[in-house]
Amino acid sequence: MSELNILIAEDSENDTVLIMRELKKAGYQPSYERVETEADMERALHNQVWDIVITDHNMHGFSSVEALNLVKQSGKDVPVIIVSGMIGENAAVEAMKSGAHDYIMKDNLARLAPAIERELRDAETRRARQEAEKALSHLSVHDSLTNLVNRKQLIDSLSAALMRTDGRGYMVAVLYIDLDRFKVTNDTYGTDMGDKVLQEVAARLRRCARYDDIISRYDGDEFIMVIENIYDTAEACVVAEMVIKLLSKPFQFDGHDIYIGASVGISFSDSVGWSADDLIKNAGTAMYQAKNGGRNNYQEYTSDMDDAAEHRRYLELSLYKAIELDELELYFQPQIKPDKSLRGAEVLLRWHHGTLGLVPPVEFIDLLEETGLIIPVGEWVLMTACNTWCQWMADGKIPQDSVLAVNISTYQFKGELVDTVDRVIKETGIPPHLLDLELTEGTLMDDTESSIEALAALKERGVQLSIDDFGTGYSSLSYLSTFPIDYLKIDKSFVLNLDNNENDAVIAKTIIGLAHNLGMHVIAEGVENRAVLDFLSSEGCDIYQGFLFAKPLPVGDFVPAVVDGFMV
Repeated sequence: MSELNILIAEDSENDTVLIMRELKKAGYQPSYERVETEADMERALHNQVWDIVITDHNMHGFSSVEALNLVKQSGKDVPVIIVSGMIGENAAVEAMKSGAHDYIMKDNLARLAPAIERELRDAETRRARQEAEKALSHLSVHDSLTNLVNRKQLIDSLSAALMRTDGRGYMVAVLYIDLDRFKVTNDTYGTDMGDKVLQEVAARLRRCARYDDIISRYDGDEFIMVIENIYDTAEACVVAEMVIKLLSKPFQFDGHDIYIGASVGISFSDSVGWSADDLIKNAGTAMYQAKNGGRNNYQEYTSDMDDAAEHRRYLELSLYKAIELDELELYFQPQIKPDKSLRGAEVLLRWHHGTLGLVPPVEFIDLLEETGLIIPVGEWVLMTACNTWCQWMADGKIPQDSVLAVNISTYQFKGELVDTVDRVIKETGIPPHLLDLELTEGTLMDDTESSIEALAALKERGVQLSIDDFGTGYSSLSYLSTFPIDYLKIDKSFVLNLDNNENDAVIAKTIIGLAHNLGMHVIAEGVENRAVLDFLSSEGCDIYQGFLFAKPLPVGDFVPAVVDGFMV
């Protein structure tokens, strides 16, 4: 039997009994409350959920018209059926216009059960349609993956927030948040894992926001947070620091520790007439400045950033044509043994722009990574450098045991690096033991398990492996004994002034001792004066690199420098 919860407005107990009996005969198991007054019906509608309302047309001091009005005022979608002993056709028509779903004469109660079945079915259909419409309405202004507001709703909400600030003495802050290493995660682990990361990012951003702050997934791995009622710019900076701190913590999924990080740009509505689009654009400009400043930091927008942003856009467009126009060039910086003989060289990428001239690497390396061009350009660097190196050895221009060091980006390492190295070795003929791949700590620590597998595969081929910029990243000692590393490369920030900075000297000495104890060799880059060289030599450093010996040299200058020697 189907349960049925009924509110019945009826002043006759006997008629109520007859109605319940009819419903039981039809297979229902009704429970009901009978009310006789407008006040009792209003209370009953407020206190309980009803499947259907049955009302007499005329009662003492109460009628179906009042009953229909009460149901309408309650805002509840519940069918109302009039069951009356005497109701004229005109009254019945008016009742239907007022919201009654059917009317039935008391001497024809056999019609009641089918009418209720029909109305319950129609009510369920209406509810399903309303839920679907509600879901579609929500989806139209929210991102389906993260449930954050989408771009359109962000613009509308930010515009409304700006109107509320007008003349009230406070500002709106816009935080433009871009994930620093999301593309690596997406390319390495797949879009399903990437989606999980984005959902967790959204959850962490909510922890940084107040209940009425707006958070939007603006585009891909870019998020925007809008904070109202800002009286001091420092308030937004505190939130930015919280965002960076939370997003710097590892994301743990399926046994993987994934490191992302974020760059944040901030703009404020402190100029009259700025629109929502203006604030977002300015915050985006500041965000790119944060990226250029080393990532995992925040920058506040200033008007002089606009020129830098335009310059960056110009560089990005030019970068796509750089290979085609043969604007990319390889430079080689010698690496020297303690006896001043050549160990080899590190190959460095330079860009001779047709209009701008030599573009500093700091201005375009990040662009290569963000655009995905680092993959084809990185392979071009590796292939071209190995070809050049092998030709020099074949011509007897450099020693036959000279090592070529090549920087490998995170994107290359998480891609198909092993296959690429196999292809380069096969096509260029470079002996694997003369190829030294330099990776950063951050690259290796993204996913230690897969990193170990990739490094092991490279070592099987005889390739040498170095950790570049050691001391500036995670500096976790536990992984050093896990990864098959041949060289630690002391970052130049610890080398440049170690003759005048006691802390840098201690760090360099510690790294050298640590590496030797673990059976590794040490390369020091940034060696620019004799005092630094003497200190490193006294501590047993294995290889030196820096301006004291030579700056990075174009292809045409490297061989003559080798012939002349590197005595200092």
